[in-house]
Amino acid sequence: MKKSSMKKSIALGLALAMGTSLLAACGGSATTSSSEQTSSANASSEIASTETSGDTIRIGGITAVTGDKAEMGESFWRSWELAIEKVNENGGVLGKKVELVLEDSKGEPKEAVELTKKMGDDESIVGVLGPMTSSEAIACAPVFEEYTMVELSPCASNNQYAPMSDYAFTVAGKMEAEQPYLVERGAYEYLNAKSIGVIWVNDDWGSSAFESTKQGCEEYGIEITDDESFVSGEKDFTAILTKIRQTNPEYLMLVTQAADGALILKQLEAMGWDIPVIGAGAMYSDQVILLAGKAAEGLVISAGFFLSEEDEIAWDYATKFYEGAGFYPTTHGPLSYDAALLLCAAIEKAGTTDRQAVRDALAGITDADVQALWGDVLLAGPYEFTEDEDIIRAYCLLKIVDGKWTKVSDYSKCSKFE
Repeated sequence: MKKSSMKKSIALGLALAMGTSLLAACGGSATTSSSEQTSSANASSEIASTETSGDTIRIGGITAVTGDKAEMGESFWRSWELAIEKVNENGGVLGKKVELVLEDSKGEPKEAVELTKKMGDDESIVGVLGPMTSSEAIACAPVFEEYTMVELSPCASNNQYAPMSDYAFTVAGKMEAEQPYLVERGAYEYLNAKSIGVIWVNDDWGSSAFESTKQGCEEYGIEITDDESFVSGEKDFTAILTKIRQTNPEYLMLVTQAADGALILKQLEAMGWDIPVIGAGAMYSDQVILLAGKAAEGLVISAGFFLSEEDEIAWDYATKFYEGAGFYPTTHGPLSYDAALLLCAAIEKAGTTDRQAVRDALAGITDADVQALWGDVLLAGPYEFTEDEDIIRAYCLLKIVDGKWTKVSDYSKCSKFE
């Protein structure tokens, strides 16, 4: 069902305002030129391209394959590939094999918009996985609506994204659900924090996450002694840390991606500031442990899933991912894997490749639909889209103990969503 025309106007206005903003939280087709970068070469050689035929269902994928965000993007496209491999091994969709048509946005909103137009014009493409970040997803949303085509972003969690359009979906869940969970279940209940200092990345994802953090802190009486933002790519956090230290917070909260968070942890250690640290879910990555070492010990974060050797399905995915990538998936990987399964299940449920019918089927999809088709294969479920094409998910708390991520709470939602 179409939402009001006002919603379209809001979507377009937000896209124009944010389309050139920095990357959020968060190749050419499958034949991306191998001359661009090594990661591009790996992508183009490992993701096979086939000609469109009556025996193939084509879905698009937009993420960074080259450029500064290529490693982040690799968690997306490798996970899409593994999910589609799973689907094809189990009979495909509507009795046909599924083909991933991968396009390289380089993590740039303008590039993502042009690729969306390209995919929209290709009538053989049923729906699209991605783009990778909130900034890209927001910029592309009006274009997807124009083509009445699904935009299923695994990790776009800016509070404004999913409500923009009937065709804008995300499996990450809004920051207005995750960050209040981290404040309530993590800072307030688990750590009994009375005050925190906050460092946040100044992009679409970070600003949305910080606003939700502030709201949570106000609700639970936690004082934010100081907050400091930074632009992605910053390498020296000494001045920011010194300024926050002067306000004497009880805890430090990092609303950052994994690499930035690891760097901050190392600089905390170097300056001799022994303060316990809380982190956003985007910091769930072995990269934090590898880069920060002992400085990461004791870090507490929220997470929508936990990759454990005790979970046979999740560990099988993680192992296959590692075999291809040489590193274990970040927080973006399982969400990307599940997004691909959800889109394939929507096509099967629709019984057609008509774009509008697939959108309508996806809006009503649940994890039960996926499990009925391919078994208990979802990694970060359960899933059920709200009327705004968003997910209100449950989270748990993870802590780095003896150099390993350890689950320290059961899954739950923040109280306002229970």
